Order: sequence, then structure tokens, then C-alpha cells
Amino acid sequence: MRITGSYRDIWNLAWPIMLGSLGNTVINFTDVAFVGRLGEPELAASALGGVFYMLLVMIGVALGTGSQIMIARREGEGATDRVAEVVVVSFKLLVAFGIAMSATLVTVVPQFLDLIVNDSHISQLTATYLKARSWGLVPMLIMVLVRCFYTGIADTRIITYTTLVMVVLNVILNYVFVFGAMGVEPMGIAGSGFASACSETIAAIFAIAYTIAKGTSARYGIFNSWHSSVRLYRQLMTLSAPMILQHFLSMGAWFLFFILIEKLGSRELAVSNVVRSVYMVLMTPVWGIAQATSSMVSNVIGQGRSDEVMRLITRISKFSFASCLLVISLCLLFMNPLLGLCTSDADIVSASQNPFLIVCLATLFFGPAMVFMMAVSGTGMTIASMRIEIISLLVYIVYLVAVTLVFPSAVAVVWVSEILYWCFMGTLSLLYLRSGKWKLKVL
Repeated sequence: MRITGSYRDIWNLAWPIMLGSLGNTVINFTDVAFVGRLGEPELAASALGGVFYMLLVMIGVALGTGSQIMIARREGEGATDRVAEVVVVSFKLLVAFGIAMSATLVTVVPQFLDLIVNDSHISQLTATYLKARSWGLVPMLIMVLVRCFYTGIADTRIITYTTLVMVVLNVILNYVFVFGAMGVEPMGIAGSGFASACSETIAAIFAIAYTIAKGTSARYGIFNSWHSSVRLYRQLMTLSAPMILQHFLSMGAWFLFFILIEKLGSRELAVSNVVRSVYMVLMTPVWGIAQATSSMVSNVIGQGRSDEVMRLITRISKFSFASCLLVISLCLLFMNPLLGLCTSDADIVSASQNPFLIVCLATLFFGPAMVFMMAVSGTGMTIASMRIEIISLLVYIVYLVAVTLVFPSAVAVVWVSEILYWCFMGTLSLLYLRSGKWKLKVL
């Protein structure tokens, strides 16, 4: 598909990805909603477990984004016969990474958590959750590749179907495994992790079956040959490595955020988990639009229309800001019921209100900033986006340490770090795009 850059193109490509992002958000929200009924320690533990799991997934997303950019560039050039080789290389890398990290979650991570978490009970609960969740990591990474492939060829309808399968199953299985139903013994926090793993696995199987049944795999020749050249591995890793480091540092910093919050107390950590869950709801449209941005920018450049890139980015950023404004308005309107879905503890709900208002403000900066950052990656200048990420994270971490360890502050003050982070990232990304240096990159 050849992108024209119209608002209709933006919407048609972005909304299924938004729905896919909503699926991940609903899974997280569902896990928190069920675990939040078990008690404050479980709610606190699911915060650390959820963020650590997402750290691994986002490394996979970075590799998938590299393949997505290459696929979109080939699609824009009309070289569809070269798409399959990118998919095969990405599949091998993602599965190998998933297997290695699943083993790490079971063997190494529990000891690591004991070293960095003050409360030994929360550390044990977090390890229990991650061990159960580890079964779904490889299927989740396969899902990442499926989404990136379809986003790269600008045909994102399948994301809608796989999301519905994953979300519905996760709600049902959480009820069955966490509290015990249909003859299953209650599993507590482990049941929540296992429910998510099962729903991710079934959704991945569905996505592969759909791709075969609809003839998409045959049209692109994905299963024709599993041979892959060393040159392509090198090219993909050269493109993806800066984004992998970027996502690792970004999610690692967010994991550090919750580790530092835990130093303030388990109540503060539980409150932050509630806020994180709602924050991800606010982020949902942005993730979809940002993912579409890298494909659209790469596709347009592949068509030889580099002079239209800045106009396209301006349109997408306006679209992203408007989407954020709509979601924030709805969340503010139903603030207390939304927070109450995450926990039955009225004190935690009350303590979550001020941090929630802070993340609403942060989301307004997040929308355009993420579009600008993904546009930089879409041009192929992933090293530049990594440098921007590092500078923004340094500011973010310095502020976090100051308001948690040096001058311990209220949770709402700690969450102001999100505003600071997105302001720096958005400004630096926009300045780079306007410099025009990205025009020198050829994939």
C-alpha cells in the first residue's frame, strides 16, 4: 500500500494499532483489577512484575520496529518480493530472545529482585507473577512481529481480531485462575500471570492461522524459504540496535521509577500501580499513532517524497494531540470509578487522585513527543533517536533520585518526572527533524 499522508490514511492505519495497544492496556488493567482484590502487597508486586515484563517485551518491540521500518520501505518502493526475508530474520531473532529471557525470568530474576526490593514478601510475590507470565513471552513476541509485519504493509485489520481474542480470554482466565472457578483451584497472583500467558499464546496461534488462511503468507512468500543472509541480519541489527538500547533504557528507567517508589513504602507503590494502569489507558491512542508514524514516514521516503515528510509529521502530531485530549476528558469525567476498578481499597483510590491529574497533564506532552521520536526512527536515523532518549533519560533519572532518595516527596511530585521526560524528548526530536540531517540516511 502506498501512503498519501492524508488524515484518512493516518486514521485507517492507526486505529487498528490503537486497538492493539488497547489490548495490551486491557490485559494490564485486568491483571491489576483482579490482583488488586487480593491485597496491597499483591497490588504492589504486580507493579514491579508488570513493568519488568514490559521491559522485555519492549526490547522485542524495538527489534520489531526495525523490521517494520524495513518492510514499509520495501512496500513503498514496490519491492514486495523482499519483504519475506525481513520477516524470517526477525522471527528467528525474536524467538531466540524470547526463549533466553523466559529462562532468565525463572532462574535469575528472583535473586535479582531479592537484592533490590526492600520488602521480601513483595519480592517473592513479584517473582511468582513473573514465573507464571514467562510462558507467554515467546508468543507475545511473535504477536509483536505479526503486528509489525501488517503495519509495515499498511494492512492492520488483523490487529483488531487478535486483540479481541486476547482481551476476552484474559478477562475470563483471570477470573478462573486468580479466584478459582470451573473446578480450578485459586492461584492468586500466579493465576493472573498465567492467565495473561495463556491469552497471549492463543492470540499468537490465531494470528498465524489467520495469515495462512487469508493467503497473506503465500502472497509475500513468507514460508517459501527460511534461509536468511548474514548481510540482512547485520542490516536489521544495525537499524534496530539503537532502538533496542533506547527501549531498554526507557523501560529500565521506568522499572527504576517503581524501585525508587518502593523505597517510599508499599502503599506508595500500590498507589503508583493504580496510576500506572490508568496512565496506560491514556497512552493507548498515542502508541497506535506513534507506531503508524514510523511506517508512514518510511513509506513516504520509499516513494521518493522526502519533501513531504515534515507536513506528514505535523498532521500526525495534531491528530495525536486531539486523540489524547479526548481520552483525557473521558478519564477525568469518570476518574473515581476508573481508579476504583483497580482496587477495592478506598484509601488507595483517594491517594491516587493527585498523581492521576499529573499523568493527565503528562499525556498532553506525550502525544506529540512520541510522534516526533517515532518519526526520527522512521527516517532510519535510529542512532539519533537513541541519543535523544539518553539525554531525556538522564534528566528524568536525576529528578527521580532527587525526589525519592535525596528529598523524599509525595507520590504526585515523583510523577512530575513524566512531564519533564516528554518535554525534553519532544523538543529534541522536533529540533532534529527540522535540521534535515535525516535526509542523508539510505536503507
